[in-house]
Amino acid sequence: MNAVDDIAARDTDLPGAATLLDPVSLAHILGAPVQVRHLRYKPGTSVLTAFTTPAGAFWAGAWAGPDKPESALGRSAEVRPLPGVPWAVFGPARSDRVLARAVIDAQRREPAWADAVIVRHNPGRRLVVRLGGEYAKTAPGRAPAALRRARRLAEAGLPTLLPRLVAADHTWATPSWGIGDLATTISPAHAQAAGRALARMHALPVDGADDADDPGARAGNAARAIASVLPSAARRAVGLARHLPPRRQRAVVHGDFSADQVLLGADGEIRLIDLDRMGAGEPALDLAGFAVEEFLRTGDISITNELVTAYRAAGGPVTDEEWRAWTPLCALTRAIEPFRRCEPGWWSTVAERLERAEDLR
Repeated sequence: MNAVDDIAARDTDLPGAATLLDPVSLAHILGAPVQVRHLRYKPGTSVLTAFTTPAGAFWAGAWAGPDKPESALGRSAEVRPLPGVPWAVFGPARSDRVLARAVIDAQRREPAWADAVIVRHNPGRRLVVRLGGEYAKTAPGRAPAALRRARRLAEAGLPTLLPRLVAADHTWATPSWGIGDLATTISPAHAQAAGRALARMHALPVDGADDADDPGARAGNAARAIASVLPSAARRAVGLARHLPPRRQRAVVHGDFSADQVLLGADGEIRLIDLDRMGAGEPALDLAGFAVEEFLRTGDISITNELVTAYRAAGGPVTDEEWRAWTPLCALTRAIEPFRRCEPGWWSTVAERLERAEDLR
């Protein structure tokens, strides 16, 4: 029995799990190749997936009862039952059950967004589209905080991009900027600029800042997510979640710092973006998260070393010992990513990432 069949056999309350967790099965039902972009699974409750086919970007959901699929069918005429799958529906990405009304509102205010290219879709959470010189994000309830955080950085002289409100509390647009990001272009000079900017962020007063994600909660959530899809790895994941270093500092942090959150300008300038998790928290986690993401993507941390050197020279308060102590947690929280992308053989990759996290401890 493979890992998907094992999940389906255990989760009898969710009869659609076997189909939505398996891109081949979903493709067979839809009659088209499927590329999964993001997957969310809540045992005994739901599976949501964002995927693309040659016809465009779509979503599908399966639940443990009829209420949510009926709600989705009622919110958009484009949503359809998924043939042969109990309590399951699918439709274009913009018809997402949670986001549909917000998307319709945004497109009514700015009709051009109806033709925008979908860049990213986290089903039930957020939708990002690109049109011309802007990126727009729809995430119900998140717009005021996004604008507030960006303004705070800009007013402090930090390099970021100021968004504009598109609609109510759910959609905002940010200008396109630069020639790429630090994940796609290796640039020590830009990494150094990012390190200096991060040091300045960590020096901001924490007064009035929202609380960043709690590290203990992040660790627990990661361990539970892994245990739900790979029970054989549950003990290892829980063991990692229980061994967190002491929190030594509190600062304004990015909260999700990685190379793709650093845009590059042709003249060596940078912009820090995606401030959804910005708040007051442990600054060592920004550096640890950056290092782990780079290592998992490239097998190296050369850009991290450039960034950290500049960060320390600019007065950044986090020592090498402090940020390295948090790398096991950051590796744990990223271990589930191959499952969420439905990568072939994800169960092996998740286990390998857990082993890497243990090696860092």
